[in-house]
Amino acid sequence: MDSKYFPPPSHPPPVLDGDQVLHLAQIGYLSLDPPPNLLACLQDLLQLDRHFFKQSTSSKETQFPTAEGTELGYYHVENEKEYLTFRHQYWGDSTGALSLAASRFWKLAASFLYRILCDASTALDIPPPVWDSLVDGCLTMPGSISETTPTLLRLFDYLPGAGAAEKHTDTGFLTLCIGTAPGLQVWNPSDPAATIACGAWVDVGTQPTVLVGKTLQWLSAGRLKAGLHRVVPNIEGRQSVVFALRPSLRHPVLDLAPFGEPSVVNLVDIWKGIRGSVYNVNAQAKIRDEQKKKLQAKQSAEQGFG
Repeated sequence: MDSKYFPPPSHPPPVLDGDQVLHLAQIGYLSLDPPPNLLACLQDLLQLDRHFFKQSTSSKETQFPTAEGTELGYYHVENEKEYLTFRHQYWGDSTGALSLAASRFWKLAASFLYRILCDASTALDIPPPVWDSLVDGCLTMPGSISETTPTLLRLFDYLPGAGAAEKHTDTGFLTLCIGTAPGLQVWNPSDPAATIACGAWVDVGTQPTVLVGKTLQWLSAGRLKAGLHRVVPNIEGRQSVVFALRPSLRHPVLDLAPFGEPSVVNLVDIWKGIRGSVYNVNAQAKIRDEQKKKLQAKQSAEQGFG
């Protein structure tokens, strides 16, 4: 009997081939087919999701109170959309079924994105184990609000002919977006070096799509480009499920040596800086406009024009 010991692999088996990793890195998005069990779980979630959004506004607000701005619970953007954000489980009688379905989807989506994260980092010679502390507490839905991380699952219901989101890039590592109808558009430059005027907006339809976020772009020193995208109105309305894998922040001291930089940074400060560099495209229109003006004034001041 062979007594040699072979250690287990340091990361899960690959999901992406070389061409897919290259597309994700250069363009910032990738449309692909998730595992069948994730898609089956998605259908269960969407069925409960539809039932939830048919309820009265007061009922939705009571079951999932809005908290932390737009980052938790039910949120309504007048004449545009409404959405429900999960960052932890809910245990009430009226919320349990939807929360359980969301928790199941979260686990599968997180595992899927984690494997893609490992594929991308392997291609860039970043050791996959470096992500373990960065996604600590993110791969399953936390059981209570005290255990939450920035990672979230969001269920959208866009109004017919009205629901939209301005062009933006996400702030975290990777985002999985799945819609029930066309509306999500991604920016696809004609080549990786092209200016924005040379590309085109591509509607992904109902194809599940993964987007690179700003934090992953920063950690990879720009070798993985954040995916620019937007949502345009669909005449019939649409639902979408969005899972955003974001940094955990449970281990704020981050050694950048595995990423090729001989320095140590505070991840909380980096995250705050990235979050502060954008405005919230999913907030009420008045709040969006106020945030946009403040951001523009800040950028002008930093450039010496304020």
